[in-house]
Order: sequence, then structure tokens, then C-alpha cells
Amino acid sequence: MSEMTPRERFLATMRFKKSDHLPLCEWLPIPDDTIICWLKEGLPLTEIIGQQEIFYSCVMLSKSSNYWDSTKYFGFDKVEWLSIDFGPIPRFVTRTLEETDRYRILIDAGGIKKKLIKGRSFGMPQFLDWQVKDRKDWEKIKMRFNPADPRRYPLDWSDEFVKYYETLDHVIHLLMPGFFATGRQLMGTVPFVSTFYKDPELTDDMMNFWAEFLIETMREFVETLKSRIDCVTIHEDMSYKHGPHISPRVFREFMLPSYKRVTGFLRHNGIDIIFVDSDGDIRPLIPLLLEGGVNGLWPLEVAAGMDAVALRKEYGKRLLLIGNIDKRAITEGKTAIEKEIGSKLPYLKEEGGYIPSIDHEVPPDVPYQNYVYYLNFLKKFL
Repeated sequence: MSEMTPRERFLATMRFKKSDHLPLCEWLPIPDDTIICWLKEGLPLTEIIGQQEIFYSCVMLSKSSNYWDSTKYFGFDKVEWLSIDFGPIPRFVTRTLEETDRYRILIDAGGIKKKLIKGRSFGMPQFLDWQVKDRKDWEKIKMRFNPADPRRYPLDWSDEFVKYYETLDHVIHLLMPGFFATGRQLMGTVPFVSTFYKDPELTDDMMNFWAEFLIETMREFVETLKSRIDCVTIHEDMSYKHGPHISPRVFREFMLPSYKRVTGFLRHNGIDIIFVDSDGDIRPLIPLLLEGGVNGLWPLEVAAGMDAVALRKEYGKRLLLIGNIDKRAITEGKTAIEKEIGSKLPYLKEEGGYIPSIDHEVPPDVPYQNYVYYLNFLKKFL
């Protein structure tokens, strides 16, 4: 078989067809914290510095600026993430409320009050307060989610942009914030989950509003590019180690209709590869996600019991899979790496519809040499 382009390879894999080999990629970018650790462990700085053009509008000047180009260095298939701004516009003013030698408390651009521990750059902050506590707050913040605001689209959105994207030979991917993720960001996980029971009318309005907002915000993008958008991910993170934060009954009542609206819009425009991104154990919700028009999951967190082999056996070709390579195995070393890959890749490659990737971001405790060994060993199975 002749060599495929990254896009051809991705689409063939996701459609259970033969490809020259499986795509090689990390579906989530390698964090800067990890790259910095690897530089200390032998990653050659000169090999991962690339250049990109930056246009400084205030002085009408375009110049080259350096950036980390780990994708090219490791030989990953390129994935282009489309840029649509689904966040609040205007943003909240980021400001520090309190600062000590140990921590900083601030309001971020999304309006969340949070505590950052100094010296700890990897991991989650402590979330302290959110913008929405009741219907009055919800009605107020709705004003920041106007789908017609032109600032939501890239500054280079134009006929020229469209023609350029039609010529690309790599994967075009659109990421959007989902329904649980948005409620959590606006209210906090516990208050949002409680609202399903305490104020179901408010929750229902939030779900309906968000479906309409997503569709109208991306409408021009999707109706113009159509199937040139190769896949879409709905970001949710609605599970933890022991299962989803909401029950299947709650998902069916409040979220399923909105899922069907959004995925129906995408499929009407020729986009038929639709993933949900959720950490944790999301298995109880998989049948409902499939019913809602989703046909893929990532990152399939091993520590939460997600098992790509078991999922393929249970759901067959109805469910596309990305991820599920246990980051803890990469940390442990060669024997663990070989066992992890050997127990999954031969079967999953033969079955199709699967792309190997670490089961979340590559954390800084993964040694550089271990990661290099992992990639080299993985390539034997692609």
C-alpha cells in the first residue's frame, strides 16, 4: 500500500478501513511542564524549537517567533485544531485578590475564583467560587454568550481561509465545550449537579440555551467547511474514577435532547466522526452517548477502569476509540511499556477504529528516555 497522507490515514482508521499504518499522535498536546523536564533529561532544545509568524496589529509588523514544535520532532501526524471562541465575551477581568509566599487567589477570564499554589505548575488549581448561583445569575451571564459576536471567529476567517483549509493534507478537528462541562464551569461541580434536582427548570434552560449557542456559533464555520472538518470533540469531563457525576436517568432527561440537536446539525453537514472527551469512568453513559449521536470516546483513562479492548468487544464498530495507553506504564519503564502496548495494540489494530495515545496529557513524571522508548516500541505495532 502506498503511503497515505495523515488525513487519509485518520479517516481510514476511523472508518474501519485498511490504512498504511495507524496514526501516530498525542491527541492532547504535550504540556510545557513536561517538555521543560525533558530538556533537563536530554531532549535537544535545538531540535524542538520551531518558528511561527506573529502579526503585531498595533504596528502592522509580521515577524517570526519561536515555539515548542514537539509534534514535528517526534514525527506525529499533525492535527489542526480549529479556532472558534465559545467562551464568555467580553471576558471577565483577570485580577489577583490575595497573594502570599505560598499561593495566589485570583479571578480568571472565565469568572472563576481559584487558588494557585506557587511552585506547582502541573495539575488543577483549587476552585473557590463561580459566577452562577441562581436563575438571576444565569440570565445575567447569558449576555456574554452571544453567538453572533464576530470576535468568536479567527481574524483570518475569509474565502482565502476556506480555500487554504481545503488543501490541507492533515486532520482538521473542532473542539467545543459540552453541556456538563459548561454547567460545571459556570456553577462548580457540586452546585451544578445539585441543580438537576433542586431547580430542574433552570438546568433544562441551561441545556437548551447551550445547544442553541453551540449550533449558532459554529453554523457559518460548519456550513462552509462541512466534511472538511474531519472530526468534532465535545469536551465534558463528566466522570471521575468510580463513575459519572450524573446518572443515566438524568442524562436522558436533561442532556440527551440537546446532544441530538448538536450532533444532528453536524451530521446534516457531513461531519460523522463525533467524540466525547471525558476523564474517569464514563461507561454507564456510553449507550446514551451513542443514542445522542456520539460515536467516539477519548482519552479512556486506565486508572478509572476504561479498557479499549473490552469496549471494542462490547460495542464493536459503533464506538471509535482514542487513547487508553496508561501513562503510569510509561513512567514505570520498559517492561511495563511492552506489557501495556502488547496487551492492546495487536487486537485493536486488527479490529480497527482505534488510535493509540496516552490516556490524558503526558505528565512531567514520565522520563524522557521512557517516552522515547514507548514511541519506538509503539511504532512496531502501527
